[in-house]
Amino acid sequence: MSDRVFFFGAFAVAGLMLALALLPGFNALPSGPVSGGNTDYSKIEVSGTQLNRLVAGGDSLISLKKVDGETVLRIEVTADALSEGPLQGPHFILATDLETVFSGRNVKITVRARAADSHGAEGIRLNYALGNAAASGWQEFQMTRQFQDVSFTYNVPVRSVGHEPGYDYFAIRPVVPEKQRAVYVSSVTFEPVSAPPEGNSP
Repeated sequence: MSDRVFFFGAFAVAGLMLALALLPGFNALPSGPVSGGNTDYSKIEVSGTQLNRLVAGGDSLISLKKVDGETVLRIEVTADALSEGPLQGPHFILATDLETVFSGRNVKITVRARAADSHGAEGIRLNYALGNAAASGWQEFQMTRQFQDVSFTYNVPVRSVGHEPGYDYFAIRPVVPEKQRAVYVSSVTFEPVSAPPEGNSP
């Protein structure tokens, strides 16, 4: 292969890669509500770039990071910056299919997380909420510098008859006694662990 052909091919490949990178949405990260689509709804996991679906929901800093070769979510909050409302801080929006599937069932929520390298939090707070209608309340767990699974089970209230499908929410934030604190989140999983009420289907 002559140098002329080689360099022409190299420039052509580089040009193609640049054009693809500039296409709308080519490198876009996932956003919007978490859905169970393309699953059997026995376990819904949010990990990797899917963690980008987290909504800041208030005065907090959220970003994707590479930690030990793994894509994780960094959540940092300043003391007294957020109210106690779960939607007034970092949270995932759960799509209407999950709202329907989880209604009236015990759902086990597991978060794999650890204290961040900088401003590492000693604890994490989790809350499953149905908007302003009901919530699990804040569940608090200790954090270390090693990734660990923390979980709790919430009995999601049954939706009232005639209720229009909407969204549920799952809030995550570090415990912040002073200044600012941060956690790394590796994954969040939702697992219904009880049978659905009769007639309940996605």
